[in-house]
Amino acid sequence: MVLTVFLVLFGVSTLMPQIETAYFVSRLPPGMLPRLFSAGLIIAAVFAPLAVLILGKIRSRTREARNDSRWSTNLAAWIVRLSLIVVAYLIIYFTFGYFIAWKSEAVRSYYGGNDPGSFIAQLRNVAGSEPLLFLLQILRAALWAAIAIPVIRMMKGKWWEAGLAVALLFAMTSSQLLIPNPLMPPEVRMAHLVETVTSNFLFGWLVVLILRDLIRRADGASGMHTRL
Repeated sequence: MVLTVFLVLFGVSTLMPQIETAYFVSRLPPGMLPRLFSAGLIIAAVFAPLAVLILGKIRSRTREARNDSRWSTNLAAWIVRLSLIVVAYLIIYFTFGYFIAWKSEAVRSYYGGNDPGSFIAQLRNVAGSEPLLFLLQILRAALWAAIAIPVIRMMKGKWWEAGLAVALLFAMTSSQLLIPNPLMPPEVRMAHLVETVTSNFLFGWLVVLILRDLIRRADGASGMHTRL
């Protein structure tokens, strides 16, 4: 439980947002990015055991033997579902990025870009000038799924409760944009806040919808019997 909380907290609050910081923001002071990652690690390492301890989830118990073979043998189904997640994330990321963030003149000025006039034209521009951005977002989609899976497995209630929990967790990555910072003008910061909160919230729901029955079958076969 402690390890799960640590990984989810560090992933949501530090890893996922700072990956994009490293890619997009070129005006960071020297050494700032490593310090951001170090601070996130320390906070997660301190908070995770305290949270589990305070909530009374640390207790000694006999581990039940279970068979996790379904998690490794159903490889084809996992590949299909993760591929769907990647495609969904790319669609959501670039759609919300263009129609919410890139439509802002302040955002375009900040990044030194222009609006080609249509979503398809913008995708062509990105593919031509920054093809690595697509690879980066494919990686981030896989990391989002990795963060969501332990949360879904821990949820004991109905599937929509897991969906809401994951959606809110994903949306939380944007909380840093609520705080003024010297690197990003307020107009740019607020445009990205609206873009990322809405897109990540929607994506969190989709991840649960795509994975919930596969996780339920895998956990059912291994004896966990979650009620998604």
